Amino acid sequence: MVTRLSLPASVLRPISLALICLGLAVLWSAAAQENASDGPQVHRVTLQGAIGPARTTHVVRALEAAQGRADAVIIEMDTPGGLVDAMRYINTAILASNVPVIVHVAPSGARATSAGAYIFYAAHVAAMAPGTTIGAATPVTMGGAPESPPETPQDSDDGTTESGEALGDATEPQSEPVSPAAPGNDQAMRNKMVNDSVAYIRALAELRGRNADWAERAVREGVSLTYSEAVEEGVADFVAASTTDLLTLASGRSVALANGEEVVLALEGASVETVSMSLPLQILSVITDPNIAFLLLNLGFIGLLVSFYNGLEPITFIAGLICILVGLYALNTLPLNYAGAALIVLGLGLLIAEVFVASYGLLALGGVVAFGIGALMLVDTDIEGLRIDWPMVLAMSAILGVSVLLAGSYGLAAQARKVVTGREGLTGAPGTVLSWANGAGHVQVEGERWQAVSSDALQPGDSVKVVAVDGLTLKVKSSGRN
Repeated sequence: MVTRLSLPASVLRPISLALICLGLAVLWSAAAQENASDGPQVHRVTLQGAIGPARTTHVVRALEAAQGRADAVIIEMDTPGGLVDAMRYINTAILASNVPVIVHVAPSGARATSAGAYIFYAAHVAAMAPGTTIGAATPVTMGGAPESPPETPQDSDDGTTESGEALGDATEPQSEPVSPAAPGNDQAMRNKMVNDSVAYIRALAELRGRNADWAERAVREGVSLTYSEAVEEGVADFVAASTTDLLTLASGRSVALANGEEVVLALEGASVETVSMSLPLQILSVITDPNIAFLLLNLGFIGLLVSFYNGLEPITFIAGLICILVGLYALNTLPLNYAGAALIVLGLGLLIAEVFVASYGLLALGGVVAFGIGALMLVDTDIEGLRIDWPMVLAMSAILGVSVLLAGSYGLAAQARKVVTGREGLTGAPGTVLSWANGAGHVQVEGERWQAVSSDALQPGDSVKVVAVDGLTLKVKSSGRN
């Protein structure tokens, strides 16, 4: 026998109405998407801050995802500069794109400094918002120029030198072009970097039909332009205050794509989709900040110290190890000064030694000084976002120094305290005479029976105090006597 489950009409009607509404909503959404796909589609990606691994990967992935899906990609840029490898990686993706790439220096007050200028020159269409600037594209050597002969360092395939190179604001802009025959090893290496950068940005300028002479001056002399001057000099195509203005002014322009196809942009009224950075890249962007990486290393060091102090306690040991590994990975993505890294290691070693050697703070002081100087030297650059801030260095140096001094003082205080366990702990303890004859007998101390000797005349039941321990024999005296 089969029993059928029946629902009352009062329940079925709301359910049926809800299903109908859901179906209509799905149909409306599909129709809206279909109508939207009829018009031009534009993807927009933001490049804000120092150009490093995380932001580079975000931009490149956005360019790759737009192939065959969008009519154009807008890179909204505001950057003080960044790493040469990262910049060239983005430019390679732009030059290989079969979708037009529009670089927009925005919003007002933004800048395309150093590495940003190269990306600006690589774009199919380059525009600037009012109040923006571009330029100062002189390469900066990380960690100082090498001391080896000029012929020893070799240029890598990506144009960087073995010493590590970044594009940032020139600390001393030159008024005249650098001579290829300039004397000195340091100057020879700088000439190689500058000349390579000049050739690269001139090639981009010739490819996109922009002002190559000013681009060379931006590299050699570190000059900059305002948004209006950039248009007058043939560096920027036009000024656009908003994305809507950008798409309107870009429409009608003819651009050549990587596949050789020449297309005329028709982007007015296009639907703009903002490409957000994925969660893993957001995390990578946070940990590759030099200040965060530096903080992780110090937290890891403190965690290991706490673990060792507590007999390799596993939780703090694992947490400290993870922090150190993540911090080292983050710093590995940045151009490091190895002299600074060596000073940090020396400083940490001296701080550890202070815990085990009673130097009355001398080792700790030397460790804090070495650690602080090394931290300031660790990422040696003038590019914002790629250096460790001095307040962070000062705070961590103070925290480490105080922590080590407290640990050391605690150890010294522990050594000075009276021993309260074992035989040494019996000194001064009270007791009661159990038996006594001829200056020797047995006493009860802390619930135990001990052999004892004394120069005092004692009787069973007298109260005594332990004055010394000699093997298994206690030396006692009467509690009422000195």
